[in-house]
Amino acid sequence: MVKNLKSMVLVLVGLVSLALGQPVGAQGNVQASVVNPQAYRYMYDASCLSTLDGAVIGVSGVTRTYSTVDKITTTAYLEKKTSSGWSVVKSWTNSTRSSNSCKVSGSYTGVPGTTYRVRCYHRVDEGNLIETNTSYTNSFTVN
Repeated sequence: MVKNLKSMVLVLVGLVSLALGQPVGAQGNVQASVVNPQAYRYMYDASCLSTLDGAVIGVSGVTRTYSTVDKITTTAYLEKKTSSGWSVVKSWTNSTRSSNSCKVSGSYTGVPGTTYRVRCYHRVDEGNLIETNTSYTNSFTVN
């Protein structure tokens, strides 16, 4: 239970970091990747974040739009490096309707010596228009 609480605190610290746009100090290694799409009508922010505290990996992503849209979906994928590329270990999805942002978060206990990254898929639906984007964190290895 303490590990789960600690993981949730780290994920929340990461989300605060994303919301404020400033680095926030946290225990362990924190990485973020922010993609700012330039050619989108609605989507203006597609962000991905990972935190690492020991073997506990915190995962979060956020999708933001200029204005309220019909639906926003954010999916975060924790991926591990394999000999043939990257393989999905676990995923988390959240959707919001009639909103201008959608966040997702989760945690996973990694295997020491394994290299991971977080990939986030961002989707905005407004009428018949669909906008998508993908963001990534840098890779990191659990010690």
